Amino acid sequence: MNLILLSGEYAKLHAGAMMAAVAASFDMPVNVFVSMEALPAFHRDPAIRATVRKGEVGRKLEESGGDDYLALLNQAKGFGDVTIYACSLVADLYGWTLEDLAPIFDDVMGVAGFLGKTATGTTIAL
Repeated sequence: MNLILLSGEYAKLHAGAMMAAVAASFDMPVNVFVSMEALPAFHRDPAIRATVRKGEVGRKLEESGGDDYLALLNQAKGFGDVTIYACSLVADLYGWTLEDLAPIFDDVMGVAGFLGKTATGTTIAL
């Protein structure tokens, strides 16, 4: 399974992270590409991560006290073959490196590299 996270909306990030965790628990290899408005949600700085938009479902998910999208992606990596890439274009726009982002990323790469690496399998964009 290949997931492309584009949105800065909490509910979409959470849904993508849940899909990755469930797929990994079923021994499915998962590749995740984090780009556009989603990448700031993965910054190490909590003030930058706070820019994630929360609609009604996102607020309820957060209030429930359950795991957030970062914790779910960490769990997914523990369940199986999950590789997470940060978009090089967006990282360059902000002047960020892997050290600026949450420590769940395996590498930084561009769209062409990601698509070349994930030419087979199901691709879902959120």
